[in-house]
Amino acid sequence: MDAPSKEFVLAGSLEELKIKGRLVVHGAHRPILVIYDRGRVFALDNRCPHMGFPLERGSLEDGILTCHWHHARFDLESGCTFDLWADDVPICAVEVRNGDVWVKTAFTQADPVAHWHQRLANGLAHDLGLIIAKAIHGQLAAGVPQGEIVRQVALFGAQNRDGWSVGLTILTALANLLPVLPEEEAYLALFHGARRVAADCNGEAPRRDRAPLG
Repeated sequence: MDAPSKEFVLAGSLEELKIKGRLVVHGAHRPILVIYDRGRVFALDNRCPHMGFPLERGSLEDGILTCHWHHARFDLESGCTFDLWADDVPICAVEVRNGDVWVKTAFTQADPVAHWHQRLANGLAHDLGLIIAKAIHGQLAAGVPQGEIVRQVALFGAQNRDGWSVGLTILTALANLLPVLPEEEAYLALFHGARRVAADCNGEAPRRDRAPLG
């Protein structure tokens, strides 16, 4: 169990981590922050999900890590944020073996499609452009068809505004262009369509069912 593997890397000894409080190791795609707090070891993405500031420079209190750039706060154990505009920070699995700390180098969700589907719903509900952009990118990376993303946004727009909106018109027009757009431009089309729908629904009354005339 002490041999290196493709999934785990040696972060350092547990004693070293206790003394320093935090260490940064190379992950598969970006640095990983390893933290010792109240007798437990945690590992998470070293980049703040809001604007990328190094979380190693943040402050820690009562299991909450605060980024010093925009004061976004994150739960160490789950990576969940206390501030919706910041998004959750990805976490990594940690193992302590014979006094050494080993960290899994990849950030993964048990069900990435469901995760990013829910993040898009949250971004649309609160009109958060950063969350919408990341959720659409995450769904595309997870293999979700472009049409399914359009469907999710259109359904949100239909349910959360009483009447057709300019945003839904823009979304429909951009959706018709998706088959002929390059990959990067298709992503931008999905984002701008979703953002306009979210803006149109922000603060509006939800759709009401109407009974037919007698």
